[in-house]
Amino acid sequence: MSAEHALADALADEFFGALEDGSVQGVLRCFAPDAIIWHNFDGVRLSPSDNVPGLEALFLNFVRREYRDVRRQPTPSGFVQQHILRLETKEGQVIDWPACIVFEIDGGKIVRLDEYVDLGQLRTEG
Repeated sequence: MSAEHALADALADEFFGALEDGSVQGVLRCFAPDAIIWHNFDGVRLSPSDNVPGLEALFLNFVRREYRDVRRQPTPSGFVQQHILRLETKEGQVIDWPACIVFEIDGGKIVRLDEYVDLGQLRTEG
């Protein structure tokens, strides 16, 4: 693994670790100040601070978050990660949510994140 890919892998571990831990500040530390976050379900470009309400909702609605079946591939400008995000609700319901995220990195920070998910899979019963 090249030094550049090792740095990207360490940043990915930090980013996804903060998401599992429910740390908004930990997630924000991984982004460049002018980073762009894009989601396929709405096509809107967000800044990291604009994305905080979505993070807070994720952390509030799901008491446990675990990234499983992680497949991470380096790219010339960052990496791509496919995974299953296992979520657990307060009521104990478990949801396995597949995703693919494309990351661009510059200067050791995420400068662009494009997330591909199906929000319909987050519907909980009852």
